Amino acid sequence: MKNMNSGEDDRKSSFLTRSNLKLLALLAVWVVVLSSIYSCGWWLRGKSNSFAVGEPAPRTFYARYGMDYKDEDMALWLKEQWSERAFGVLLYEPEKAREVAEKLEYLGNGYYSNMLDSKLVYLLDVLPEEKRNNLLKIISLTGRRLLKSHPISISEEDIWSELEASHLDSSERNVAYQVLLDIFKMAMELDTRSVKAYRDYLKEQFEPVEKRLKVGDVIVWRGEIVTPERAEILVMQGYLPEKFPWKYVVSLALMTILWGMWIRWYLRRRGMLFNFKNEVMVTTAMALGWVLLGVTTYLGGVGVGVLPLVIWLYLILEPSVAFHLVLGAGILGVLASPAYSLMDLILGFVTVSASTCGGYLFIPKVRTRDKLFVAICAIGVLVVLAVLIAMFGFSLQINWETVVIFVLWTVLSSVIGVVFLSLWEVLFGAMTPLKLVELTHPSHVLLKRLQLEAPGTYHHSLMVGTLAEVAAESLELNSLLVKAGAYFHDVGKLRRPHFFVENQRPGENVHDELAPSMSALVIISHVRDGLELAREYKLPLKIRDFIREHHGTTCLQYFYKKAKMAGDYVSVSQFCYPGPKPKSAETAIVMLADSVEAAVRAVWQEAGVAPDIEGIVCDVIETKIKESQLDETPLTLRDISVIKESFIKSLRHMYHSRKVTSLEPEDGKLEEGQNGK
Repeated sequence: MKNMNSGEDDRKSSFLTRSNLKLLALLAVWVVVLSSIYSCGWWLRGKSNSFAVGEPAPRTFYARYGMDYKDEDMALWLKEQWSERAFGVLLYEPEKAREVAEKLEYLGNGYYSNMLDSKLVYLLDVLPEEKRNNLLKIISLTGRRLLKSHPISISEEDIWSELEASHLDSSERNVAYQVLLDIFKMAMELDTRSVKAYRDYLKEQFEPVEKRLKVGDVIVWRGEIVTPERAEILVMQGYLPEKFPWKYVVSLALMTILWGMWIRWYLRRRGMLFNFKNEVMVTTAMALGWVLLGVTTYLGGVGVGVLPLVIWLYLILEPSVAFHLVLGAGILGVLASPAYSLMDLILGFVTVSASTCGGYLFIPKVRTRDKLFVAICAIGVLVVLAVLIAMFGFSLQINWETVVIFVLWTVLSSVIGVVFLSLWEVLFGAMTPLKLVELTHPSHVLLKRLQLEAPGTYHHSLMVGTLAEVAAESLELNSLLVKAGAYFHDVGKLRRPHFFVENQRPGENVHDELAPSMSALVIISHVRDGLELAREYKLPLKIRDFIREHHGTTCLQYFYKKAKMAGDYVSVSQFCYPGPKPKSAETAIVMLADSVEAAVRAVWQEAGVAPDIEGIVCDVIETKIKESQLDETPLTLRDISVIKESFIKSLRHMYHSRKVTSLEPEDGKLEEGQNGK
């Protein structure tokens, strides 16, 4: 028993992890927001558009969309009318057929008084003799034809059908029908079971009544009882029943939970789980997008409220992740919005799909606000065309008023998306392409300080930025983020720029006068100084990651060996950066580009000849791998190979070099930290 309880406790503790609790909290927020939006829309629409099955309609309901439907009420009435044509089925025994035939022959010869009911005799007596004799002959011929064509049973409909083919008028036909029915009933009896079976057969042969409902046609008049069939049409047209649809809300909540779990699985599979701040940002963005979807749908712009969400997520997240989030959130938003008719739902899904695809095609390429405007216009045109095509395909009435309202809401939603874009940058530090372009512009205050106070570091940062950007593009990473991170990775050198070799004049090196441990302390401190400047100038958190991680936990081997050679008793930890190691592919690329550029430049300046670029690049990258600096990144061996080839190609263009004999220090490798790097 103790072991069993222990196992249950372990399962509970494994389920109630911090990650699962955060997921449950997010799912709860999503369900509450979507359910609230649906409930508000239902309450606003339901006050004037609701109905109850089996109750009189509170108003006259008109068709909002054209549609084809089967009129079940009319079909049922017509089936009943059609089946009533089967008056009855008469069955008789074969031996009695002779008796019926004899009576019919007597009728043909003019004898009828002793064979018919007194009422029928009276009807025949009042007829003129010539007309009566002609009628009796027709009755006799008709009866014999029926006996020959229907040897087992004769239905009342069969009698009537035979008489309709004659030239008798309606009154004579009625008399003949009653006489024949009386003659046959003398020898036969009515079979009710056969009558029912025949009537059911006639009902089955009846084709349903299909009708075309046009815009403005009356579905139910005020005061008319709402039948289940009419209620179904009203629901399809977007009218609401008086009873709140709890089942729909529950199904919406379940779909939201399943979608949220799938998104978490997708992100985990790709190794892209959000931190808490990013989860709050994405949830806030989706909640605002859902509210806008509800408002625009209520006011005539079905589904266009998803456009702000398209702008936000595609500018903030990777395109593949944004695609899944926008498409799923958009569909859920349409289901929760006041899109109650089937056509509203279809048009909403079309709008969301077109917006999602348009965002994937156009927004990731945006780098300036002008291009963002062009991308938004392209998405808007795509959405309007998709909706018009859908309306044409479903034979919906297209009027200019509807089109103008839809276009206006498209424009307004796009404006809202652009206006709120700065909210994510300010509150959550989101790195949009527009923000990154502003950061990498030479007019940025920190970059201007680098140009004036540490020109060597500024030039080095530009070179690292170029190397890293090209490598990131080769791996299809966020190259603009990598470029911005490279531009600011050494900003901490502004505190003491002359301690770093790229800012020193030829022949001057302040480290010649300092103890190795002091030199190492000053050089290592540029990471801490950079983080302080980043906070002071409010650089985004992702840019600070490049400052913090671009050296990882590498050691300044040059100064460490110099201290050992001087006989100082020092620990190697004194000469190592505090870290952490790079945790993303982007920061790892900047680390490698930083070390490679410094190594190639050092050889170029010291030797005065074209360096062996391929050898230096391979040596630097292999050193980083041996020192386990890339262990916490998602880079694969293939990625590292791509980065290596990109660096070699870019550096050869920069230095216009050809392969020459390798120039290496005495220990066979380039040592980081030499001369203050």
